[in-house]
Amino acid sequence: MKELNKKAILKDLKENDIDIRIFSSIDSTNNECKRQCFDKKYLLITAEEQTKGRGRSGKNWISQKLGNVYMSFAFNNNLKNSPISLITGVIVHSILAKITQSKGFGLKWPNDILLKNKKIGGILVENEIQGNKIKTIIGIGINFNLEEKESWWGDLSEFLKIIERNNLINGITKNLIDYIENENLHWIDSWHHACSHLNKKVKVISGSKTICEGIFIGINDDGSMNIKLDDKIENFKFGEVSIKGIY
Repeated sequence: MKELNKKAILKDLKENDIDIRIFSSIDSTNNECKRQCFDKKYLLITAEEQTKGRGRSGKNWISQKLGNVYMSFAFNNNLKNSPISLITGVIVHSILAKITQSKGFGLKWPNDILLKNKKIGGILVENEIQGNKIKTIIGIGINFNLEEKESWWGDLSEFLKIIERNNLINGITKNLIDYIENENLHWIDSWHHACSHLNKKVKVISGSKTICEGIFIGINDDGSMNIKLDDKIENFKFGEVSIKGIY
């Protein structure tokens, strides 16, 4: 496994636009983005290991030094109510599917990246208000190789010969910048195409409580999901979904 390399990550990115910092070990790449001020348009933090990695709702994200991807990308947000987490999912899914030519990748609402119905990655978006600006931080974790195989976790170990971390981080960063600057991604159709549970029965969960069960029929432009119940359609902006057979 090649080490993280600033030159390889930067490659075809504009050096004057982005500050890239690489750490051997850090508490959390998102936390480091919060601590850092940056003069350039964008800030990218990557690390070989996180000692306090986390996902949504404060859940721990195991972040050992095993050659996985731990990255956070920060920018001053001028986008109008764009569901950045879902858009980032579309970008990551598209890159992985293109590199591997595999149809096994999928997305699970709102922020999980799947391979063969097992979670291989997640996205955590946080916002920081600094004066009159909103700094948005996109944290992305992707398992390349897990030390212990778990029935509900997956990794990219079968693709290690064709996926290189520095190239993947570069591709994700490049596509995020392209969306931020041009907003030219038709992301809703792409998200529906990648969704692993479209038109399937799901449980809507908030915390440890099941809110309802119904058919997941899609998302809206604000990123919220629509669930078809027996006699109506309910819209949910928060929570998560549980699907039989998906991790």
